[in-house]
Amino acid sequence: MRSQDDETMSTASMILFVTWLVSAPMSCEAQFMGPYIRTNLSLTVIVKYPEQQLTDHGLGTDLFIVGNGLGLSWSSPEKLEKISMDTWHKNFLIEGSPYGHRCQDCDGDDNATAVLPLDRKFEFRINTEAGYDMVGANYGLRLPVSKMSSYFDAAPTRYVYPHFFTFEGTSSSLNVSSDDDMIATRNWGFYLPPSFYENTYKRYPIVLAFDLGSSVLTLVRGYIDDLTVKYALAEEAVFIGSEDYRPLPNSTSGDPAGDRIYLLTPTVGVDWVCYDGDMYLDGCNGCIPPNVTDMHDRLIHMRDGCGYPQDIGGKGDAYVDYWIDRVVPAVNAFASGRLLTDRYHTAVGGCSLGGLMGCHALWTRPDTFYAGACQSSSFWWPTTVDAENGFDFLNVTLRNHTGPREPQRVYIDVTDLEDDPYYRQVDAALLAADTMVAQSPQFVWDATVTLAVVIGQVHGGFECLSRLWLYDGKLFPAQGGPRNPLTGQS
Repeated sequence: MRSQDDETMSTASMILFVTWLVSAPMSCEAQFMGPYIRTNLSLTVIVKYPEQQLTDHGLGTDLFIVGNGLGLSWSSPEKLEKISMDTWHKNFLIEGSPYGHRCQDCDGDDNATAVLPLDRKFEFRINTEAGYDMVGANYGLRLPVSKMSSYFDAAPTRYVYPHFFTFEGTSSSLNVSSDDDMIATRNWGFYLPPSFYENTYKRYPIVLAFDLGSSVLTLVRGYIDDLTVKYALAEEAVFIGSEDYRPLPNSTSGDPAGDRIYLLTPTVGVDWVCYDGDMYLDGCNGCIPPNVTDMHDRLIHMRDGCGYPQDIGGKGDAYVDYWIDRVVPAVNAFASGRLLTDRYHTAVGGCSLGGLMGCHALWTRPDTFYAGACQSSSFWWPTTVDAENGFDFLNVTLRNHTGPREPQRVYIDVTDLEDDPYYRQVDAALLAADTMVAQSPQFVWDATVTLAVVIGQVHGGFECLSRLWLYDGKLFPAQGGPRNPLTGQS
């Protein structure tokens, strides 16, 4: 029951509140001076580059910077201050307002004092004397960055590692051993980007690229170069892959490299073996009628008397462990420790069974892989003893690895011509992407999840490689635009 004192205090509080409401607007109007303008914001750009490369090309050791704001323009290179061997820098003093950011201590033309809108990145490029422009996409960052104010003793620093003269990457290979009897020793190919030998200060993210071995790299190396040089869609990365598969005896899986189906599958499935003959060559010595060409119908004949099941596959996780524990250290030793091997710089990708393993590794190892590409993925795996497909990734893996996870991004594609009623690759790809978005709040359409249904391509490795440009820029996207907008150089 409320006392008289309570009622008196309540009435007094109400009077004070109403008095504040009446008086506050006039007081605020008298004091409000408009939006707060941030001044004396600092940013430092440091350039690392072996100056011996400059002198070897007959140039001096001066470097220049061009850009789209903060006192820079694309048409007027500004000389960087050389502060030590192989090191140059520029300090920016910046003013920030609701309109954007501008150079605080610049005088002169409109380019120097122009405001960079808040919705536009600050982008810049590095040049040598004689006008040699850096190779690849612009450097870029979105302002403001943290700790820019004068409250902090040191300005935030952005290190950049340009290159100017090399437009082609290289590929090499290593034999890497394993303690696993089946994996044994395999040959691994790897792609080193164009800047690798020119700028020895630069370090690189890595991609586990299933099936991208030495011979394939020889064929597509120029195409991978174009993604960072000609088109400037992505940051440079080191691709590490293997196509070193070995045929297995007494297998009717139809895969000429028989143990690929072991190494690129995360769970055990069933292979069907004819009691007599070969399913593909003679229809199990005539047990399967010649007019039966559909794979599902063939397997039903196998199940119903022409053959028997045997286990196959399931070494995928051991193969990924081998890549992490043995292959990456071996390539990193070759690269003099210049690989970035933390999760934020590690991606995985592949096609068909490689696409299945790409999504499996990404989903089950969020502490290892930041990004993944799953192309034309064999989400139907495994085939079961009843001659059906188990779709383990959809029915088991996605359901068993839920909950909070580190930030990741994924690209999934499939072609309209892969819409076979038995393998159901189109439906499976759509469901995989939908389930990822539903299971984890960090997977968001078109931000961290991209899905593409490609029109007119058949299922195949080179078809998948032709689509590499669609996702390479999503795994490790370029920081800025592809070129200087005035010169068209990249």
